[in-house]
Amino acid sequence: MMERQRPGISLVEIVVAMVLTVAVFAITLPFVRVQTRALGTTAGRLDAEQLARYAQRAIDHDLRLASAVPGQPLLVLAAPMAIAFNANLLAADTADPGAADVKAGAPTTLTDAWRLADAAALPRTGRSYPPQDYVDASGTISRSETISYFLHSDTVAGRSDLYVLFRRVNARDSVEIVRGLLVPTDSAFFSYYRPVGATLTRVAEARLPLYWDSVAVDSVTSVGIRAAGYFRDRYTNAETIRTVDWKAVLPNARGRLGRTCGGAPAAPGNLAAAKRTTQPFRVELSWDASPDDDGGPEDVRYYVVAWREQGSGDPWQALASVPATRAATYLWSHGSPEVVGTYEYALHAVDCEGLTSAQVVSAAVALP
Repeated sequence: MMERQRPGISLVEIVVAMVLTVAVFAITLPFVRVQTRALGTTAGRLDAEQLARYAQRAIDHDLRLASAVPGQPLLVLAAPMAIAFNANLLAADTADPGAADVKAGAPTTLTDAWRLADAAALPRTGRSYPPQDYVDASGTISRSETISYFLHSDTVAGRSDLYVLFRRVNARDSVEIVRGLLVPTDSAFFSYYRPVGATLTRVAEARLPLYWDSVAVDSVTSVGIRAAGYFRDRYTNAETIRTVDWKAVLPNARGRLGRTCGGAPAAPGNLAAAKRTTQPFRVELSWDASPDDDGGPEDVRYYVVAWREQGSGDPWQALASVPATRAATYLWSHGSPEVVGTYEYALHAVDCEGLTSAQVVSAAVALP
């Protein structure tokens, strides 16, 4: 018996199938392309935000542990693109209970204070640190290391506003933390805040950088971090930027015990003496505050007012100490000075350690 042959596929059927297949692809391809782009955009946003978050959290974690033994500064450097501070973050063994972490066998260059013998320039500055060996209350080398975070241009990124964040302990080699941080030319990565009354006020960028031996650095109680993560899609060249604005509080800034509070304060200005003949007779002194008066409670404690007869060559005689109240200008009255002659008044500012500013002298006043 002859086997029955099966019918084949006709040319028309093949053409119809091909047309239908192409039509299906034509319909679905734009949808797939849109979904792929959406997935890439979402991934870019996540990558940019993760860059920013990682940088912010790394710095914030260390900053919140910043502290110093007596005499050792808490903030070493406060600059727009770099910060350095002292903190007891690492110990080589459990004999240092104040350390935040223990790494057995870690070298002293990672666990103890930065030594004078290894002094080097602070990141992005020409200032060498430390100026001395810092010791604790028992006279041994402090366990607080100097931690530096700083940014340098990413030379392989192809953009001048992209930076790499580095971390350094004492004078050891720097370690890369994260790449792809965007810092526009008119912006700053770090900002600094001090209390003025009940309000935190940002330190003007024109006053930066501040160093460990400046008066104003004592008053910084919070550090702002503006981390902007950058991502560019290599297929579409679409750019994604995600910014994290964060303010890290320095818990130990207010209560630290230091032997010093910075350098001597700047002199007050525009000292004027005016004789008032109305009753009661008096001489009124007015002056502008020292530029360091608003630097914090440890910077200018009071002003000392003194006087002497003009041309006498006698030592200045102190009249009063006027407490610093963070005012822009001050007024003090010398009531009923019972002398006859021409007198001049002098004024200087005194800080928490007793360091004095340069003296300013008023014009002479004829008395009575």
